[in-house]
Amino acid sequence: MTAYALRALAAKAGFALAKRASRNQTLLDRLARRLLGRVLRFDFDLDEMVLMDQGYDPDELERYQKGL
Repeated sequence: MTAYALRALAAKAGFALAKRASRNQTLLDRLARRLLGRVLRFDFDLDEMVLMDQGYDPDELERYQKGL
């Protein structure tokens, strides 16, 4: 299987998971929502701009993430 085929398969699975999670009606939908939340979690603290002190300082970033 080529790299493109693997990416296409992963994209199809991701779209199916997102479609399922967006319904949020059954237990399986809720599980899909939790799984999608874990997969899409980004670690903004390790952003290169923050580490290289080119963007937000860590306090600003923490306030942004908490929505303050």
